[in-house]
Amino acid sequence: MGNPSMELLTRLKKSVRHRASYKISEPLSKLLSVTGFGQYGPGPKLTDPEPVRRANIPVEDARFELEDVRRFWEDLSSRSERIRQCCQQQPIWEKVPQYYFTWKQLQHLLSREESVFVDIASTQDSPYFELLRLLARARHRYRQDLIFEPGVHGDRIGGSAAALPLEDRSVDAMTLHCSFEHFEGEADTGFIREVGRVLRPGGRVCIVPLYLGQYAFTMCDPAWGYDIRPDAGSRVHLFPRWGERHGRFYSADTLRERVFSPALAAGLSPKVVHFSNVLELSPSCYTHFGLILDKPA
Repeated sequence: MGNPSMELLTRLKKSVRHRASYKISEPLSKLLSVTGFGQYGPGPKLTDPEPVRRANIPVEDARFELEDVRRFWEDLSSRSERIRQCCQQQPIWEKVPQYYFTWKQLQHLLSREESVFVDIASTQDSPYFELLRLLARARHRYRQDLIFEPGVHGDRIGGSAAALPLEDRSVDAMTLHCSFEHFEGEADTGFIREVGRVLRPGGRVCIVPLYLGQYAFTMCDPAWGYDIRPDAGSRVHLFPRWGERHGRFYSADTLRERVFSPALAAGLSPKVVHFSNVLELSPSCYTHFGLILDKPA
């Protein structure tokens, strides 16, 4: 076990850094916008699927059955204190549609005991793992993140998602919740290629949300990511007090270039999912699109 005093000190240091960054975020954003580093304020998100269709990318319309979503989460909340706490810590409808969708898409794979599942860019206390504990039969469940020790250690996989320490055709299912947009540089395309390598035939990967913009841009809180390097030809939008260093929003063209075409080249069948009624869950929902990567059996 770790030293409690050292753990408390570490949390205190993080809290101080976070508060200092929060205070300087807005004036720093305004200053950098004046110098030409980026444009002040969040960029224009895409909610209409037609530009994606015009780029010859398959789009499937999906509608949430609202009562089914509510029953799904209420049942889980009644069975888990961890999930009840999750509902209290953040707006419930931010994560509910994501978890509901990925579970429904992967249920047929995760109901098999021998299946291998990886939650990419996960956290040490991800509520999705609690959901799987309650619902899934798959015994081999892993969480992957850069913050973990490199390699495979117990249920943790450390290192870059663009260079997974996993054997070819060894994984049945993967999820990415609010994480793909944070893959900097070429890591997004690198991960797509890794999916083609590690996914078994018949396997599936779900990415939600898939963030799309009216044009390609990178959103950045400069208090956390003053040193980011945006993609060539992509704008920077400075979003004060966001608390994240990098969030990539694809245009239809950059989605085809960086994700869709590499997925096809890796032997995958990709499709975009448009959640046409997500705002009926709550006006604060931002999960307008998702991405499914299938490996043909």
